[in-house]
Amino acid sequence: MKKNIFLVVIFAILSSYAIAQTVNRGATKADPTDVQGWYGASFNTNLPHKWSVYLNYQTRFIDNLSYYNGSYITLGGSKKLNKHLEFMGDYRLALVRAGVYNRFTVGAELSKKLKHLNLAFRFQLQNQLQEFDDVSKPNDQNGYWRTRFQGKYAINKKWEAYASIEPIMKFGANFLVDNIRNTIGCKYKIRKDLKLDVFYIYRPDYAKSYNRLFHIVGLNADYTFKVKKQKKKKQQQRDSSI
Repeated sequence: MKKNIFLVVIFAILSSYAIAQTVNRGATKADPTDVQGWYGASFNTNLPHKWSVYLNYQTRFIDNLSYYNGSYITLGGSKKLNKHLEFMGDYRLALVRAGVYNRFTVGAELSKKLKHLNLAFRFQLQNQLQEFDDVSKPNDQNGYWRTRFQGKYAINKKWEAYASIEPIMKFGANFLVDNIRNTIGCKYKIRKDLKLDVFYIYRPDYAKSYNRLFHIVGLNADYTFKVKKQKKKKQQQRDSSI
């Protein structure tokens, strides 16, 4: 098991480095391609009555992995209404070189399981507020809506592969699509409560006057623990029956 974990981590690091060597600099008008590394950890809690909460920390390196851009901290939760429908929401604080971003998200996801294959469609609305370090600049607020189509396949008890496409649209923008996240990845179950997620994102971006392209290689440790529903004591049951 330790050998598999080591190989997964080495693969993610080497992939990031190899892709970074294919371009000369960060995304600019002259060379609009950049390689980034997103590395983080998630802590998930499954609560009674189909509720769940999670905390995620992610650090990002940009400019062909040569510059630490900042940290992203997300706190969120979800409620599963039935085996097909789930509602969710979260708050994300981004502490990056461009300033401080506060983002609020609400959404819903429909899913369908077909033996080893799980298909899902997710819709989200986002409101993002940017606070600049320069006090002379007014805060910038933007709204987005995003849709994600994802498929996950359980290869065996340890490995799971997935792929998704997620266009992100900005309200009031000249061009409907702000950027698109095309993701492929795999998850390895280290133990019952811990998974290692390795992914690659091909992300064309249309937010500026010129089109940009981001190659993103990421690694995330995903820890989950379940809060069991408290059982009533036998004595309490006897008392209530009297």
